[in-house]
Amino acid sequence: MSEHTPYERHDDRLNADVLWDSSYDMPDMKGVEFDRRAERLPGLYPAKVREHVRARLADAGRVGDDQHPYDAAILHVWELYRIEATGHDAHIPGLNAWVSADGLANTIVEGESDLSRVASMAAKAGWPVVRVWMRGEEDPIPYRFLLLRTRA
Repeated sequence: MSEHTPYERHDDRLNADVLWDSSYDMPDMKGVEFDRRAERLPGLYPAKVREHVRARLADAGRVGDDQHPYDAAILHVWELYRIEATGHDAHIPGLNAWVSADGLANTIVEGESDLSRVASMAAKAGWPVVRVWMRGEEDPIPYRFLLLRTRA
C-alpha cells in the first residue's frame, strides 16, 4: 500500500513528497481571463519588479481561445506570491521561513535542488506541509512553487 494520497507523488529529482507543483498542476484559463488578470497584476508589485512582470506576461501564448497552460501557471504563481510573500516568522531553526496569511510555512530556494532538508527541518518544527517557492539567481520573484508533505 502506498504511503501517498492519490494527489501526491514523490519527486526523485527534488527528493521530496509533493502535494502540489505549479509546474505540473497547471490551470486551465481562457485567454480573455488571462488578459484581464495579467493587466492588473504588474501594478500590485513594487516598481523594481513591475516591468519584469509586465514583460513576461506580455510574452504569453495562446492555444486557440485558451491561454497556454505554462503562462497561466506563471500568472497564478505570481498572484499567489503577491498575497503570500510576507508574514511572521515560522520558527523553523536553520531555515529562513515565514507563515503567510493562509497559515502555511513558506521558504524560498534558488532553483531546483534536493528539498529533503527543507521538508525535514519543517517537519521537526511541527509543520506537516511547507510551501517552497523557487526562483533563479537573477529572478526578482519566484517562477514556481511546491507544497511539500513533510516527515521528520
